Amino acid sequence: MSTGNDQPGWTPPARPVPPGWAPQQPPSGWVPGSNNPATQSGTQQWSPGVLSPPTPKPGVIPLRPLGVGEILDGAISSIRAQPRIMLGLSAVVAVFTQLLIVPLTWLLLRDTGDLALGIDQPVSPDEQLAFTASAVSAAGIQILVTLLAALLLTGILTVVVSRAVLGQEISAGQAWTQARPRLPALLGVTGLVILIELGVVVLSVGPGILLAALGAPTPLVVLAFVLGVPAALGAAVYLYVSFALAPPAIVLERRGVRASLRRSRELVKGAWWRTFAILLLVNVIAQILAGILSVPFTVLTLVVTFLTGGEDSINPYEILPLLVTALGAIVASAVAWPFTAVSTALLYVDRRIRREALDLELARAAGVTLPTVDVPAGPPPAR
Repeated sequence: MSTGNDQPGWTPPARPVPPGWAPQQPPSGWVPGSNNPATQSGTQQWSPGVLSPPTPKPGVIPLRPLGVGEILDGAISSIRAQPRIMLGLSAVVAVFTQLLIVPLTWLLLRDTGDLALGIDQPVSPDEQLAFTASAVSAAGIQILVTLLAALLLTGILTVVVSRAVLGQEISAGQAWTQARPRLPALLGVTGLVILIELGVVVLSVGPGILLAALGAPTPLVVLAFVLGVPAALGAAVYLYVSFALAPPAIVLERRGVRASLRRSRELVKGAWWRTFAILLLVNVIAQILAGILSVPFTVLTLVVTFLTGGEDSINPYEILPLLVTALGAIVASAVAWPFTAVSTALLYVDRRIRREALDLELARAAGVTLPTVDVPAGPPPAR
């Protein structure tokens, strides 16, 4: 297994000690989208109407190109197979996240509850500016801490998924040992992607802001924003999808920051829209799950806010309402985070099966035999 930052390194885990998963060249005659290598002669007999044997499924997914439903089912099966490490570890990370977020939010916003709810007397521009600055700071801290926590989980859970695909289990300590050296690269790729996204936004929306600051005619400013905002949004989504598979490549192939971004674009190439649709569906499902799990805590937060507020003051940023909100965030994150991380890792596996015949390597590592089906050397005969 290569240990260089830009060297591939993920080969399917072989029993008993798994190396990394390194990209392998498809066998000669391999047909993308199938799991059947061509024969040595290269001449196969096409057999119409013959059903192929079932694909082996040593772990959470069958060893063949995956459908959308199989990716989602594989994510759920992975969580159910090892709930202690999937849900338990996610909950632990979420607890530490909230231990950072709650005190900082309380310090920044504890005196702005009435202003936030809009029930106070008219405020001065200075007070409104101070509240906005505090709210933006609190939101920024929450996003940063959450992002770092999600990255940590992505690294660890990707290692777990690489074993679950083969029907093997791994302890949290073993997963952490394998993922820990890759955390700097995960942080680096996240920072680089954020900088790229910010650069795209500045280039797209900046002209409109500059024109407004210089007092340009209103129609010209509006036109700049009408053109710039959709361009920024489209470019941001395109880059997000193109780079979405970089974290699994960092952890499983032991690639460096820039190499992982190139690797992700290579895997997504030719299937951008499918990748986009799957990622969108995964994130929508995760948000729905998180929202459903958060509803009881949201209601309880409102009740606690009213009960702890004074006659003329209702403050959702008092410590008790914040603690109830944090409890809801922990429960929601413990389910949503692993679902998203595992689904992304399985999407990575699917792309490599389709492009590189990774199913053949996985089958050898799992000790199973893939069914062989004759692949026609030319077009099928006329029927």
